[in-house]
Amino acid sequence: MVSLQIQYLLVIKYGWNEKKVKGIEIFLHGIPIANGLGTAVAALALKMYNAADWDCWIYSYPHDCTPTYVIRREEDSSDMVVTNCTRGDSAEIFQWAFFFVLLWAAIAFCVFVMMSIVRVVETTEKRTMRYVVNNPIDRDSEGQEQGRGARHQHLVMTEQVKRRGILYACGFLAVWIFPTITRLIELFNAEPPPLLNVFSGCFIASQGILNTMIYFSQ
Repeated sequence: MVSLQIQYLLVIKYGWNEKKVKGIEIFLHGIPIANGLGTAVAALALKMYNAADWDCWIYSYPHDCTPTYVIRREEDSSDMVVTNCTRGDSAEIFQWAFFFVLLWAAIAFCVFVMMSIVRVVETTEKRTMRYVVNNPIDRDSEGQEQGRGARHQHLVMTEQVKRRGILYACGFLAVWIFPTITRLIELFNAEPPPLLNVFSGCFIASQGILNTMIYFSQ
């Protein structure tokens, strides 16, 4: 997602051509792949993969064990000195370090890029509108109507881009807000409501269809 957003930003805002984009293509592909492989292998080596509510992911086992970070946080009020997790000790910390922190940084970057693109489109449309209105060739009997048409077209195109950007950002938020709340609750060693797990599993599975609906929306 971030790689695509970087490409959009470089092409639309900074006017990069295909040749310049290809020059950094190895980084746009390589960094996400390296990050995914690196965190996946690290989690495997640390024995972090276990049943995790709606999927198999970084999770502690047994489910109700007390991780080391909780013992250290509550050392004054707890009798435990060693974790009783047989696998995935402090898995909640790794969930955030390996995934959720990067996820929300990517979503924030996506929102930033969408806002930048909207501003670029709006600036371009305003310049086009001024050209159409002030062009001497257009100063005929229909000049006034052309000016109004240009202003209307400007508003329509800018609003379309803005609407599409907002929908994409909302799509990401809709997919990941419930899993994030669920894992945040678990980070504080509490049990999330079962309904949150249902919403999480349903919305994660619907990311593709949401993006498709937004892409083809008018």
